[in-house]
Amino acid sequence: MFGDEPMHILHCDLDAFFASVEQRDHPELKGKPVVIGAPPNSRGVVSTCSYEARQYGIRSAMPSSQAYRLCPQAVFLPPDMKRYQEESRKVFNILAEYTPVIEALSIDEAFLDLSGSHSIWGSSMAIGHHIRHRVKSELGLNISVGISTNKFLAKLATNLCKPDGIMEFTDQMVVDLLPTLSVDNLWGIGSVSAQRLNHSGIYTVQDLLDAPEQLITSLLGSNTGFILGLAKGIDNRPVTPYEETKSIGNEITFPKNVSDSLAIEQVLLRLSEKVAYRLRRAQLKSHTITVKLRTPDFHTLSRSKTCPTAVNDSRSIFDVARMLYQQSGQEGKPLRLVGLTAGRLQGSEYEQLSLFANSGPDISSVIDRLNQKYTSGTIIPASLLDNHERNQ
Repeated sequence: MFGDEPMHILHCDLDAFFASVEQRDHPELKGKPVVIGAPPNSRGVVSTCSYEARQYGIRSAMPSSQAYRLCPQAVFLPPDMKRYQEESRKVFNILAEYTPVIEALSIDEAFLDLSGSHSIWGSSMAIGHHIRHRVKSELGLNISVGISTNKFLAKLATNLCKPDGIMEFTDQMVVDLLPTLSVDNLWGIGSVSAQRLNHSGIYTVQDLLDAPEQLITSLLGSNTGFILGLAKGIDNRPVTPYEETKSIGNEITFPKNVSDSLAIEQVLLRLSEKVAYRLRRAQLKSHTITVKLRTPDFHTLSRSKTCPTAVNDSRSIFDVARMLYQQSGQEGKPLRLVGLTAGRLQGSEYEQLSLFANSGPDISSVIDRLNQKYTSGTIIPASLLDNHERNQ
């Protein structure tokens, strides 16, 4: 099916990253259910949680109050993004020693193209073991690694071997294993899409391949061709480093529809932090911010705004994102997905200064340094103060 195509794509994913950093830095938390996010007496949501907490059914984007009901003994902690970003930088520095071709999916996840690395570092499996050993020995964190011929299969391998594992998804597995997996293992099929397929008698990847394409199209829409390709183990997307990126975005699909406006705004804030971090890491700024909202009936709305000057700080991105959400007509209505994308990217050094731009140092870096010196959250942008106070 794939001939002699090399296993040159690695997918690396830090295990329960935020919670693992907290457990590493606070040994008394090891083995305990740890929840990162809003406190349980607020209307906020869970950002992420440890594997111990996941055993109780706690998941990202779940209301913190629900997480508390599931596990009253859980330790709830506010996110310390500055610390997580610093640890992420250390991990990406390790990854960059093995290849310059790295596509960061988020603060804790990346694809690596090892096409030019084997003559120096050995096989992809050997490189994966090197990376896992170094991240563990140097940083005290676990990272799972998937290896295959393309991005989808490499990420699938990681999902199957987590936590703290390494796996190579071979050509033979495409023939023997992939067809037996449930359809929600395919990239782009979330819980709601999986339910729709299940209601039509489609449970496995093989069921999907055997079903009439017209039926699949009615259920999955414009993504049908791409998803059917994945079902056959085909994914032609290249690993795209930052310098080739035309936009940077993150999105989240909720396990259950969310209608609470404050919870949606908190998700937008979290996405703004992720996107801003990825922009700064790539030394890029964005002129256009886009918010994507998907309703329970799969209707997708996109709202965009072009900023007068390019931005890469979470405050500016969140201000625009919140405004777009409030003007979308969906405020207070149930949503199944929220996404945020920064487009029209440019290098930071090429920014045309606004007439009213500050001539002093970047306020984001100043705040980062002060929060690092004292306590995270000591200083927050005034534009986020209302949201912050409502979470106390």
